[in-house]
Amino acid sequence: MNNPRAFRAACALVLATLLGPVAAPAVSAAAAWPERPVKLVVPYPAGAGADTTARLVGEKLSARLGQPVVIENRPGAATNIAMEWVVHQPADGYALFFALPTVVQNPYLYKLRFDPRTELRPVAKLTEVSFVLLASSEFPARSVPELLKLAAEKPGQVSCGSPGATPGLGCELLKSRGNVDITVVPYKGNAPALTDLAGGQINLLFDLVSSAKPHVAAGRVRAIATTNSKRGDPQFPELPSVAETLPGVELTAWQGVMVPARTPDAVVQRLERELAAVMADPDVQARLAANGLTRSFEDAARFRQTLAREFTRYEKLIRETGMKGE
Repeated sequence: MNNPRAFRAACALVLATLLGPVAAPAVSAAAAWPERPVKLVVPYPAGAGADTTARLVGEKLSARLGQPVVIENRPGAATNIAMEWVVHQPADGYALFFALPTVVQNPYLYKLRFDPRTELRPVAKLTEVSFVLLASSEFPARSVPELLKLAAEKPGQVSCGSPGATPGLGCELLKSRGNVDITVVPYKGNAPALTDLAGGQINLLFDLVSSAKPHVAAGRVRAIATTNSKRGDPQFPELPSVAETLPGVELTAWQGVMVPARTPDAVVQRLERELAAVMADPDVQARLAANGLTRSFEDAARFRQTLAREFTRYEKLIRETGMKGE
């Protein structure tokens, strides 16, 4: 064939004819999604903070998708059980992961049989919440400078509970940035750590502002400082931040949705749109605020950028503190 343009067109027609029957089912399946119930996998037990948010989002998302969104709780192994299960599901949009900061922390804390950096795909970030540094009611220090002074005077005698990666990192940062010897006490969960704090078995605990608020209000524990970059947290507006004394000690938690890496673009884009609508719902925002959470929606592209920064930040912090997975 003497005409190159005609030759290329003919080749394209042949390829389209050959590939069309193969590609069409995948395209049509993505366009028809969802045709059956969708699982939203939560890495914590029913009743936990993440579970409460997931059920609220799932309820609203179900109405928009026209299919049930079933909450499936798969707790354990610092959320790795749920993450690994989702990673190994078909990438068809029927298994969603309710993601938390453990996605960016665990690769540096544990020897994983999967890599969330490459095997999970971001869909949307939904919420954000900060932590608060709590003390037992009998603990004499009432501020970060006072507790650092006390810890310096009594090496190893001040204890800090570690019921998870982020609270544990808070304890380790107090030690490294404050240059003091604090005993870090591991816990299997937040509830037993709070019980021991209220009972005076440990001195300090970093807890989510959402779960800490009622315990502080009841006088069971005392709030010392928040983990925002500066004071003014909506739940504890009068408290200073830890960063005012120890620059760089900033801890936040977020909640989002991720899917297996090879999930089709059409499915991810549909999910992204529907989640944006869910998070714009005034009822959702009011119910989140009542639980101490702030709406912090990011689409897939911005969420991917946030995750990239978080991977870098946590790798640096975890290496700095020498922290290891419990």
